[in-house]
Amino acid sequence: MKTKINWLEWSKESFGKAKQKDKPILLDLTAVWCHWCHVMDATSYSDVEIIRKINEDFIPIKVDIDKRPDIKERYNMGGFPSTVFLNPDGYIIAGETYVAPERMKLLLDTVKTEYDARKDDARRIISETAKDLQATNTPISPDYGSITKEILLSIEDNFDDYGGFGLEPKFPTPEIIDFLFRIYKKTKEKKYLDMAMKTLEGMSNGLFDKVDGGFFRYSVTRDWKLPHYEKMLETNAGLIRNYAEGYEATENEEYKGIALGTMRFVRNFLSNKGSGGFYGSMDANEEFYRLGAEDRKKMGYPMVDKTIYVDWNSMMVSSYIKAGAIFGDREAVEFAIKTADFILDNCYKEGDGLFHYFDGKPNVSGLLNDNICFLDCLIDVYSAMPNKKYISAIKEIAEFILKSFHDSKDYGFYDRIQKGEDLGALSRKKKQFLDNSYCAIVFLKAYILTKNPAYKSAAENALANFADKYPDYGCFSAVYGTAAYMLLNEINKAD
Repeated sequence: MKTKINWLEWSKESFGKAKQKDKPILLDLTAVWCHWCHVMDATSYSDVEIIRKINEDFIPIKVDIDKRPDIKERYNMGGFPSTVFLNPDGYIIAGETYVAPERMKLLLDTVKTEYDARKDDARRIISETAKDLQATNTPISPDYGSITKEILLSIEDNFDDYGGFGLEPKFPTPEIIDFLFRIYKKTKEKKYLDMAMKTLEGMSNGLFDKVDGGFFRYSVTRDWKLPHYEKMLETNAGLIRNYAEGYEATENEEYKGIALGTMRFVRNFLSNKGSGGFYGSMDANEEFYRLGAEDRKKMGYPMVDKTIYVDWNSMMVSSYIKAGAIFGDREAVEFAIKTADFILDNCYKEGDGLFHYFDGKPNVSGLLNDNICFLDCLIDVYSAMPNKKYISAIKEIAEFILKSFHDSKDYGFYDRIQKGEDLGALSRKKKQFLDNSYCAIVFLKAYILTKNPAYKSAAENALANFADKYPDYGCFSAVYGTAAYMLLNEINKAD
């Protein structure tokens, strides 16, 4: 029988074993859809010498990044897989992404030698400053008009001739497209529509699957023409919304076809048709996607991760409702509402909030993203079906978020609830710019719906608290721009 690596779960017991045996931890951050994760499993992690070294000298822990985004956020080395070496307290010693076999052998020997020789120096803390984690001193009344203009200038500066923003690798950026549409609708300045349309055109020519519909995750090349072939629920949720809005803005039938084609893919491959809910992803398989339509059917489709992730499901619920309203697709709206009901019934518990994923049972509570995404989608559900149970749940979840994640003293939202069993970097609180920008959007939407001043206040304070951060994110601060624009032009003027 072939020897295998004795992978353990992220747990108190695994960390305890590292301390007891005084060994460094090898943390493998992986995903079921990740091509290079599969390559590393088939090469480095299947090499007999590497297996022996890891089992003898390390405590190996494998984490699925979709199931534990909080661990992913703190230990990501810049891509996946992430190969991270930790001391028994969970602090980073060294880390890389994909590591080929010969490099891996050298790395294992080096880390082992360094750990044994310099245990105290190996307690390097993750490279975050206290400024990243705590509140910052920012203007009490930021100039959101100027901030919005600067973010738009950054988007223009980063706009690429092929569509999209920046160079390769080229990822879809639904939030930037959202922002451009919002500005265009208000100002009618054609340059904002043109950037959005050029990007939609580029993505549809390169990332859109012409046979089965749906979008691949990203392109290796700047021109969108060399996809990485995994299909993610999150990516497709954002792009359904973008293309539906693109059709609404231009009446371009091609955009309608792409949006409906993506919804067809989601319906056929990523939908739990019985009880509601959307599946997480379809695996990357280069050989499969290079085949013609008939040959693909003979080969069999790539694996689908049938886990139901609450944050991604919430995004797709909102996109189905928006697209369903634009295209008059009542069936899509009804399935979105069915999915929201499934999450309420199976992944929500009063006092604990939303659980991150459902895989026969709910798993992992206390993550901001699940709670804020589901609050957002419930507001959209209520707009489609004004039912008392939804407005009640909206208020209940909003109050839970303010109670559990919001820093009422220094403002802003933490990304997770602190727990006594937290290990390593999870034991440290973290406020993130993009999370807080999105929270501001959702709480402004909740304020529009309920007129509860606490919701507006939480949004205003989160924006003010991060008003000095947007330059660090360039065009990707579009989420912050959307929230600032909403506050300035859609709420303060109305109030």
